[in-house]
Amino acid sequence: MANANTTESMLARVGLLLAVVVSVAWIGFAALYLRGVAGGLRALSPTEAAAFFAGVGGPLAGLWLFIAVNEQRRRLSLMSRALNEMLAQHRHTLQIAETQTRTLVAFQAQAARTEGGETRRFALQDMASSAAVLAERLGVIRREDLDIAWARFGSGDVAAFVNPFLHFAVSHPEISTRLAEAVGRDPLAATALQAYVRRFERLVSAADDRVVRDVLEEGPLGRAFRLFKPAVGGMDVAHPSPDALTEKLADLSERLDAVAPGV
Repeated sequence: MANANTTESMLARVGLLLAVVVSVAWIGFAALYLRGVAGGLRALSPTEAAAFFAGVGGPLAGLWLFIAVNEQRRRLSLMSRALNEMLAQHRHTLQIAETQTRTLVAFQAQAARTEGGETRRFALQDMASSAAVLAERLGVIRREDLDIAWARFGSGDVAAFVNPFLHFAVSHPEISTRLAEAVGRDPLAATALQAYVRRFERLVSAADDRVVRDVLEEGPLGRAFRLFKPAVGGMDVAHPSPDALTEKLADLSERLDAVAPGV
């Protein structure tokens, strides 16, 4: 674009120079013609003198008018090109800004999804810890099998610690009542049960994705929540004697351990 403007400017200067040369030559020719007339300019009548100057000045006026119009057009063209370049640069700047904005929004969305995923994994791990404590305290999972259950959880089985409860509930619909009776007499198990229920409720309420919410509510974690929730409401928070506590826990542990599948 700069080379084109330079070439156009050089052509305009050459045209101006030619116009000057033509004008000087024309004036010289008119002077020579006037000298050839007998008596010169004084010999001409006013009408003849006017006609002479009109004949000499008319072509010059037309030539310089043409030069002026072309120069004005050239300047307008340069101004239009400069304006178009500014507009193009402005559009390019806007496109860059828009691209950067979209990239920033996408980055923020990705960061939010990553943060949400990390939060969800942390909540699932906390729920697994609560379910593991509850299962161990009630004898649903033997202590020596906990490492296997954690290995299954680490490989992606988030329901490794709640499935034994769900399997037991198939043949024992009254498990929520029995959980409430036993857990209400074991503060550690009661804390784990309440923590699982509370964490699941918050995890579901914080899930923005409907699919994730449905998977949580309809999957094994949700079924375990619906199993544990009545037990939390029906817990007997009284403090019985140690013998009664041991008897209740042992009874529930034997029942759960009898029907729970091996981990």
